[in-house]
Amino acid sequence: MNVKSLSSAINTAEAEALNRRLTAATMTVLRNNGDALPIKNLENKSIAVVNIGAPSDNTFSSFCSRYAKTASFAIDANGASQSVLAQIKQHDVIIAAVYSDAQWARNALAHLKNESGLQTVFFVSPYKLEKFAPSLAAAQSILLAYEDTRLAQEYAAQALFGGISVDGRLPVDLPKIAKIGTGFKLEKTRLGYGTPLMQGLKPSLTDSLDAVVSKLIEAGGMPGCQLLVARGGDVVYDKCFGRVSQGGDAVTPTTVYDLASVSKALGTLPGLMKAYDMGLYRFDDYMSSYVPGLRQPGKDSLRVREFLFHETGFPASLNMYDVMVDSSSYTGRLITAKPDKTHTLKIGRRAYGNNSARLRSDITSTAYSDKFPVEASKGVFTGPATYDTIMSRIYNAKLRPNKNYLYSCLNFCLLMDMEQQLTGIPHDRFVRDSIFGPLGAYTTCYQPTKYLPQSQIAPTEKDNFLRKQHLQGYVHDELANFSGGVQGNAGLFSNADDLAKFCQMLLNGGEYGGHRFYTESTTDVFTQTKSPNSRRGLGFDKPDTVKPESSPTCEEADPSVFGHLGFTGTVFWVDPVNDLIFIFLTNRVNPTRETPVFNKSQIRPELFRQVYKALQ
Repeated sequence: MNVKSLSSAINTAEAEALNRRLTAATMTVLRNNGDALPIKNLENKSIAVVNIGAPSDNTFSSFCSRYAKTASFAIDANGASQSVLAQIKQHDVIIAAVYSDAQWARNALAHLKNESGLQTVFFVSPYKLEKFAPSLAAAQSILLAYEDTRLAQEYAAQALFGGISVDGRLPVDLPKIAKIGTGFKLEKTRLGYGTPLMQGLKPSLTDSLDAVVSKLIEAGGMPGCQLLVARGGDVVYDKCFGRVSQGGDAVTPTTVYDLASVSKALGTLPGLMKAYDMGLYRFDDYMSSYVPGLRQPGKDSLRVREFLFHETGFPASLNMYDVMVDSSSYTGRLITAKPDKTHTLKIGRRAYGNNSARLRSDITSTAYSDKFPVEASKGVFTGPATYDTIMSRIYNAKLRPNKNYLYSCLNFCLLMDMEQQLTGIPHDRFVRDSIFGPLGAYTTCYQPTKYLPQSQIAPTEKDNFLRKQHLQGYVHDELANFSGGVQGNAGLFSNADDLAKFCQMLLNGGEYGGHRFYTESTTDVFTQTKSPNSRRGLGFDKPDTVKPESSPTCEEADPSVFGHLGFTGTVFWVDPVNDLIFIFLTNRVNPTRETPVFNKSQIRPELFRQVYKALQ
């Protein structure tokens, strides 16, 4: 047998799974004062990861950052400057990861020994641990990982944040630190990371998903993407492909995408679920009781559940060109099907905008001011007058003659309006403080340029007409964009890892990381209820069981599945029966929404189908 064949025989999926299980089983907690571990209340903590004897961008730091927003530092034999130590000590929680027992490493830990919130992790043998005894008196926790390997670093991070259960026992006696047999138990409270085989999926799933995605990128169907699959509380597939733009930066796990209409289910709906859990409304209440603009004949009797089911009679959306363009700025037609001398600005297929058209100056501005304090896109500022104008158009939209199911962005704009009326808190702040912060979903936000570097955000469409720019960090959807970036139909940005936290919380019955977000009954009613008239759930989309070949999921999907699609190419599905999470994020509208290759590929149902085919 040659070396290549031997390597293939040894490095099997079964061997990887066994190695991971053994590594997880070795994790040993020797101290856990005040139940410091797993680390809780992430929204109230700033966390520093200090690697003593390893680079700041190693596996351990990377996995810690998947659970919470962290700042990573490295201390080597040269020590740390006073300015670096001062930066470290500004944090509420300091995770000191030790990879060497050399004197300089002991000195480095000694500099941190009096800091409150000190959690220590040792990637050394237990016998070497005794050398650090003088520096451990003030440590809240001591986690022993025994060795410095990739998997040890990965599982140590999972142990700290509740990604695995821990019940390891110290195999030797360390008189100055802990007795033989010492080991505190930790419960699994958050998503862990493993492999398909470890959660009952065929190892071939990885190659199948890789092949489908790679083929579409090579065909020019999208610039890149993130794809995540979780089962049984563990992420078993989490990969990034391609670039954020042609010739641009590579997609990474920290890349943030415009979720488009996925915002309805993972932005607006979380707030509505919280308000429902607080007893602020019920499904059969009249929306007009909470939204004064709906106190009109024909609209005053519409119920909350009808908005969630998209059964109100409201049209699909607003014509934002009609709302935002100054009619006195141009002559002739605003948009034509073919280009001519006065219509050269391509909007989309068979749509060319008037060259002279300008945004309304009464509801937008090119400069910041008290009247226009929100930068909706680069150099385009909006304010309360803009939002009120848009909402007035929605309130007064002409209803269809019936309330048959019709998917409508306006339904969710009004639902977000209701939530804000009920709570008295701006929607983006409400969900950030009550949902995304406690989850540790720190990339999930509206108006992402306030919180994240623009370079971290995948660009979307090059808008030649209304905003006249290549959008990056500003929501693609025009209705949400001119509403200030926060709207019920769109506006949320995130990466795949953070969305998975919310999905797992729903699978857990409303609990995650030791924090209860919703009662189990609220979680169940929102995720399990289905309209008697269509495939829709209470805000969530669901499989089409009548015409499975036309389902937005895939034909194989279990009827219990819930989730949503987004115009930018995004999608998520949660399957409670099979304990599955599927998340696919891309920016297929970059640089244009005309993407026939993407549309023809049906990649979203095809990828979801591969997951079902891999079920053992």
